[in-house]
Amino acid sequence: MIARYGKERVKRGLIHFFIGKSVSALGGFCAMLLVVHALSIGDFAKYSVLVALVEVFTALSGFGIAHMFLRYVPELYVKFQAKALRSLILFGLGFRTSILILLLLLAWLFSSYLSGWIGLASVVSIFNIFLVVVAFRSTNQFLSMILESTLHQGIAQSAFSIIAILRCVGMLMLIHQHPQQVDLVDVIWVEACAEFIAMVIMLVGIGSVLWQRKIADAPESEWFEANRAQLITFSKAAYFQHLATLPFGANTNRLVGGAMFGEHLMAKFGFANSLYEYIKRYLPTQLLIGLIRPVVVARYSTTRNFAVAANLCEQSLQINLALLAGFLAVMLVSGREILLLISAGKYGAAGISVSVLSVLLVLLVFETQRVILEMLAQMVERYDVMLPSNIFLALSVLGGIAAFPILGVIALPMANIFALILANYWVAHRLSTLGFQYQHDWKASAESLAMLLVSVLAGKAFLHFGTHWVLALVITVGMYSLMFVRLKLSASVQFARELIGNKG
Repeated sequence: MIARYGKERVKRGLIHFFIGKSVSALGGFCAMLLVVHALSIGDFAKYSVLVALVEVFTALSGFGIAHMFLRYVPELYVKFQAKALRSLILFGLGFRTSILILLLLLAWLFSSYLSGWIGLASVVSIFNIFLVVVAFRSTNQFLSMILESTLHQGIAQSAFSIIAILRCVGMLMLIHQHPQQVDLVDVIWVEACAEFIAMVIMLVGIGSVLWQRKIADAPESEWFEANRAQLITFSKAAYFQHLATLPFGANTNRLVGGAMFGEHLMAKFGFANSLYEYIKRYLPTQLLIGLIRPVVVARYSTTRNFAVAANLCEQSLQINLALLAGFLAVMLVSGREILLLISAGKYGAAGISVSVLSVLLVLLVFETQRVILEMLAQMVERYDVMLPSNIFLALSVLGGIAAFPILGVIALPMANIFALILANYWVAHRLSTLGFQYQHDWKASAESLAMLLVSVLAGKAFLHFGTHWVLALVITVGMYSLMFVRLKLSASVQFARELIGNKG
């Protein structure tokens, strides 16, 4: 492995990741709870719909550029092609920013129509203000991909940590000034300011990466010009598959909920989704995707060994499944009481938030596998295998809407689960027929299921005999932890060793 993706840099990247993620995770969770506590139920329902706009505009403005960066930036960086790397990043950043600004301008011009489609016709001005958050947050997500692809985790994680800290400080100041109820507009401006400061930090960081002093660079070539046609073809395939899947998932469910559910139901649905997205963001696969992806792509570009890359991805998936088993066990035993506690009694009493969050945790199992499969397809430059399954995923929203009168709000995530099972099977099968064999570790998955069942049974047994829910929770977590150490700890250590490149 060339030094840029060797042991020392990967180790340093891991350290930066965990330090930065620890700060941003704690700060992000506190900020989320402060928002939940400070906003009225009606305002939180609106906020829950508005946050979905970030992904919509990110997808529409992407044009496959982010996917192109994730695939080719590690390859150029590992081969010391500085000139080609600068050309690729500067062109992509400029083009993508121009498209995003154009789309946001159109959204502002037609805001009275767009806000009405998602149940926000009465707050058009708030819709317009939130477009500022969309601009900065979407750009930050894009910039972080560049930094993570070059293993400059410290800069990206510092910026995200600053966002979390500033959000917490801003919310505390708002709550101090308005102890009864905080205005939604003030919350939006706090988030906009935090995202803007982080954006400046990441832009400076990218500049330092692109114009750093050259050390034993490879001879310059006109790589960007020579591969322009290939880059355009790859980006087009990536863009269309991304657009095809846009109607699928939590963000679309939020927008649909804004139009269908009503404020009280949407607030509970949004609260459950906020917790789900927090858990999703800090699971190992999503947590480390910015580190796993460039390492896997860089190694594959030099060795062309698909089996090694697929095995590393599968190991991260199995760690996710084990942790999700623990979260689901906690939710099934003491979920109602926990949600009431962290939401200051606003959400959880009727059990809707518990049911939605439990279903969303199951959804995360298959979403994690989807992330792995997409990364492998991207790595071998076969985005075409994703497009048919993404169209199928997009259609699942129609099934969720149709089943809403029968199943209620869980209809949308339930439809997503069913679609993901079929779509993931299709992608794995297509990769296999092309010679890229992906093997799922069924034994490890069965162990995670056993951990879930045993820990839930232990917790429920104590509840049955009148034990306080806190003690039942401790028993559940303790039982799960013991089984995790016994069944999963050695596999987790092995995963970290292989990611770093240390076989011993």
